[in-house]
Amino acid sequence: MASDQPTHPVGHSVVHKDVVCPFCGLGCDDLTVEEEPPSTLAVRSTECPIARERFSRTPAAEPPRVAGVPVPLAEALEAAAALLAAAQAPMVAGLGTDVDGARAALALAERLGAVVDHAGSDALYRNLAVLQRTGWIASTLAELRNRCDLLLVAGPDPAALHPRFFERWVAPAPALQAPPSREVVFLCSEPLNATRTALSGLPVAVLPGDPARVGDAAAALAAALADPSRASGAAGIGAEDIAALAERLRKARYVVVAWAAAALDGPHADLTVERLVHLVRNANRHTRCAGLPLAGHDNVVGVNQVCTWRFGVPLRMSLAGGTPVHDPYRFDGARYAAVADVVVWVSSFRPEIPAFPADKTVIVLASPGAAFADEPAVFIPIGTPGIDHSAHVFRSDTVVALRARALIDRGLPDAATMLKAIAAALPQEAPAC
Repeated sequence: MASDQPTHPVGHSVVHKDVVCPFCGLGCDDLTVEEEPPSTLAVRSTECPIARERFSRTPAAEPPRVAGVPVPLAEALEAAAALLAAAQAPMVAGLGTDVDGARAALALAERLGAVVDHAGSDALYRNLAVLQRTGWIASTLAELRNRCDLLLVAGPDPAALHPRFFERWVAPAPALQAPPSREVVFLCSEPLNATRTALSGLPVAVLPGDPARVGDAAAALAAALADPSRASGAAGIGAEDIAALAERLRKARYVVVAWAAAALDGPHADLTVERLVHLVRNANRHTRCAGLPLAGHDNVVGVNQVCTWRFGVPLRMSLAGGTPVHDPYRFDGARYAAVADVVVWVSSFRPEIPAFPADKTVIVLASPGAAFADEPAVFIPIGTPGIDHSAHVFRSDTVVALRARALIDRGLPDAATMLKAIAAALPQEAPAC
């Protein structure tokens, strides 16, 4: 875990060592980031496109706006509070923020009686829906690195969403006792060129079936594990290959089945995840096996953790009745946006803001230079966790919260401070008689 090391001047630049990347959920904590005045950052230690793009995006601070007009911060906070005080069906969403920001957002939502959801929870719920229905056997990134001798990658290459996954957690030597060997099998997937490079020292096999039908391949593989005579082809993969892979799973000491739910296509991607979970369960009849669901962009895992420990239910909940009500269909943020009259959208990790219906009142807390389809009613610029202020973010496997330290000072407040200020500006509730 990275510590607050002193920076080291190199000419007119400053070099930050062991920087935590808060963006994709892998929690890489080994970055070297060079700072050039004024407040320009460049990642020097990795070619990860997400890290390079996000750290390099540091536009100067800009003033808050109300109806497109620059105003002092106090006026923007008052305007936001006035809109929320009059709201009948508010929603606090986006929630691209750190742990402290999530705490403040949920406290504001509780005060308002709002619906709560994260912009990335659609992919998250492809996993959580299965966990809620059936339970699962899950691994961690450290278990993958230290124990796994057969990694089965199901569906599209997760490196498209988590670029350093193989470099950081599959290819390096284990920190603890090493497995006797390690091989990687791609099921219904073609590894990216960068993935092949990262895995150049390991045996890799590819079963290039239809990625949209990886659930069918998982079901066929589970059937072959249960009874080799039932081996059949699926998703464009022949029966012989399915049977051979099933035999490899049986002989392995510790299998990890990894997938990135956000990369799974189709309207019922959770059913694909359910088949992968069923495969893991079947494999455990023969050997040790665990799943590794990869997620975590914009700290969606961390926000869900905060929501669960604060209210006892996960995201996609309503606080309108004074008691948390969880309903992953009714309170899906994309769906509830059609009902909400005022939306508070928090996006401190990325500049892209979704388009909202023209009749919606939208209050946006986002990084400078945020891209709007339509100017929001109120815009309050905020800093990026791990760049403008220190922050805690959760890793994809949910077991580790990493502290990302501040690198530069653009004079931007953090999301938690602004959300608390909006809550403080709301009219005080009348005392009970």
